[in-house]
Formats: sequence, C-alpha cells, structure tokens
Amino acid sequence: MSTPDPPRGLEILPEGGADFAGVQESVIERQPSPLPPRLIAVAVLVLTLAVAALAVAWLRGGDPEADDASAAATTTTEPPVTTTTAAPELPPRTTLPPPTALDGPVRDLPPVRPEAEMIATLPGDPTGNVRGFLYRLDLLSGEATYVPLGGLPHTLLDLDGAIAVAIGRDVMRVELETGDTVVIAEDTQEILPAYSPPGIVAVVRSTEHLFARVIGPDGVFRSAVQLPNEARVHGALGDHVVVSMAGRVMAADGRNQALQLGAGRVLAVGDSHVVRLQCEEYGCQITDTSFSASVGEDRRDEWCEGICAEAAGQFSDPDDAADTADQAERTEECETICEGYPIVTGTISERIIELPADLAAASSERWSTQGVMSPDGNRIAIRLLHGNLTPAGVVVVDLDEGWGRHSPEIGVDLGAMAWAPDSRFLLYTLDNDVMVWDVEAGPGQLPSGRAHVGEPLEHLILRTAP
Repeated sequence: MSTPDPPRGLEILPEGGADFAGVQESVIERQPSPLPPRLIAVAVLVLTLAVAALAVAWLRGGDPEADDASAAATTTTEPPVTTTTAAPELPPRTTLPPPTALDGPVRDLPPVRPEAEMIATLPGDPTGNVRGFLYRLDLLSGEATYVPLGGLPHTLLDLDGAIAVAIGRDVMRVELETGDTVVIAEDTQEILPAYSPPGIVAVVRSTEHLFARVIGPDGVFRSAVQLPNEARVHGALGDHVVVSMAGRVMAADGRNQALQLGAGRVLAVGDSHVVRLQCEEYGCQITDTSFSASVGEDRRDEWCEGICAEAAGQFSDPDDAADTADQAERTEECETICEGYPIVTGTISERIIELPADLAAASSERWSTQGVMSPDGNRIAIRLLHGNLTPAGVVVVDLDEGWGRHSPEIGVDLGAMAWAPDSRFLLYTLDNDVMVWDVEAGPGQLPSGRAHVGEPLEHLILRTAP
C-alpha cells in the first residue's frame, strides 16, 4: 500500500524529530503551491454574486415587507434554562424615603432610620448674645431648625415632652417654638433625670453632705434627701433618689429611709428600672431591679417640716431680711405639697442577666461610669475603653434576651448617645455627624448609616415626631 502524499504547506519530519528552530525554518521555507485556475474562477464568481446582492439590498432600501420577510427568516435560539437558588429572607425592617426638605441643611440621611425628632445642644458664639442653640432635626423629612439660647447648655433632658436644659447653675424649661425659657430649679451643681413620673434631680453638695431634690417639669417640689457627700447620685424613680455609696446601691426617700437594692455599681437608671453590675468571686452578673412608687396612706407629717426648712434654707441668705421672708413662704408652700405627696414603695421585681461575651471580654474597670437605658427598659448601651483607656466603642445589652452586640465602629471616640422611642435604634455623634445604628439588623443587613449633619452636637435626645 502506497503512502499518501502529505498536505501541502506541511513537512513531515524524519523519525527522531528536530529542534524547534529547524521546524520553524522548515515551515517558513515551505510555501503552498499556487492555486489551480479552476479554483480562482470559482472565487471570482462568488465575489460577483455578493456584489450583486448588496446592490439589490441598497435599491430596496426601507421596504418594510422585505424587513418582515427577513425577520421571518431569522431563527432565534432560546437561551438555556438555568436554575437559581433564592437567598434566605432577612428579617423585615422599615426603610424611610429620602428627605423631602431639599432646601434644609440635612439632605443625606440613611434609609433605615427611626421616624422621630432629634434634639441636640449646639454651642454658639461665646462672645455674643446667643451663646448656644438647640438643634432640631426631623429624621423623616430632613428639616432642621435652630432654637437660640442665652447661654451654653451643659445638660439636656426630655421631661415627657417638655424639654429642659441646664445653663450655668439653673435648670429651665424651653419652649421650642419661641425659644422662651422658664426656670424650674436654681443654684444646682448636678442635674440628673427622674423617672416614673418624669422630672429632674437637683443636687447641691457641701463639705460633708449632699442635698438632692426631686422636682417636676413644672418646678413643683416632690421630695428631698440628705446624704453623706461621698454618695453618688444616679437619678430617681418616683420620689426615691437612686444613690450608690460604699459599694451598696439604694433608693432613698424623703423619710430618710432607704430601699436597699444590693451591692455593685449602677449601670443605668430608666423608667421603673435600676440596672447594676454585681461581681463576686465566681464572676459578674447584671441585675435589673424594677419598682415603682404607689399611693399609700403614709402622709409623712412628722418629716415634712424638717425637710422643707432645710430645702428652703439651701437657697437663701440669712442676712437678707427680704430673702428670709421669702424663705418662710417657700417653707410653708413646701410643707403643703410635701404632706399631700405620698411616698410608698410598690411592687419590686428582679431579673438576672449573664454577661454577654462582648462585655465579659473587657474588665468592668473599662466600662463607662453609667450607660443609657432604652425607653422600654429592656436594653442598655455601655461605652467601653481599651486597656490604655482609649475609646473602644459601645456595647448594647438586651436585658430580656441576654445578648450583647458591639457597635459597628470599633476603637473610635463616639460622642453623646440617645435611644429612639422604639428602642431599636441607637444614635450617637461621630465627628460632626450622627450615626444611626439598627441594633436589630440581621445577617447581610447594613447595621448603621450616617446622617450628614455637619454640626458639633454635644447632647442628644430623641422623641416621637410632633
């Protein structure tokens, strides 16, 4: 059998092969032989037919029937069917539309945010008449307004819808629409919130004792206690002033009696709640004590005279005859209110929460002095510090479910904090903006967003939008 000739343009190397240079050189030197005349004639004919077809198509131009015929002759290939697996559904959460106040100062708000109004303090011109502002931001529309104040506020409180600020040593209620103020407490050194019902705790200290008054939003006196000066005041529930002293936490009332809550340090005080940390040899735990002041028969007649005389004497000058007369009038008014205001402890309950991992990893010395409790009384936000006392972020602890979560920002100095009315969002200042943290964000959901405020805000409160 004869061996067929190899195709033109290729060379069969002898057995044993050759180096690559030889192969390359052989291919370059071997050129295919010229095409036969018959093949050239066929190519010329095909080219002529193609030119004629192009000419016909050009002459027919935009004939729709021709287009339809061409479309009918076109074969469409269906893409292959593929099967996709749907991602698991995330927990639903509410998203709000973009801000509508396009002419306002805040046009960039995160889509997941509470439908509430934020109020904050803002420093003004220290040399002018307006030394401070209240900054109001509608988180739904983005509309922002400024309420001028005659001084720089260092405390901001929400007294069940009434906004109070402390300027200097005075506490005053602010009318947000007009900026008018009404003084409800004078000559105070420390201001803390009172709950159930809302109010303030005004503290004055001397070298040996402290005197704490519980006052309502209307300036009406409720109760007062006198304690050693080393006591630390944390707030009030009803007319019970919550203090810690010598490692013990107690709620003192106007009868100079105290409800002993237990050992440890106070983490937060909220509506009907006192949360404290208690550490023993076996470890630490969080205890949430809930109690309320209810109406009873005790009128405290034997205590009111002494309490009111001391309360009025704290703010009078004995060398001033007119001031002494005013003191007597204040004492009489105080006794009338005191005798009609019962102080009786109602139901007391406790719940124990084991430390979440985010808190257990840091020693209690690196926790902030006092956290912020959510409006529903089920969550607290606690600041953390690194071992070198630099800021480490915020941890939220759910007292009902027992979990803890660290803020998305770690190792950053976060400013003032405030809970939204729904107890789901925690807002805090960062640089000159406000971060909105959804503490219930599920896997795959962005936990926080930034409200671009551009103002050096100092204190925050959130309330339901009016």
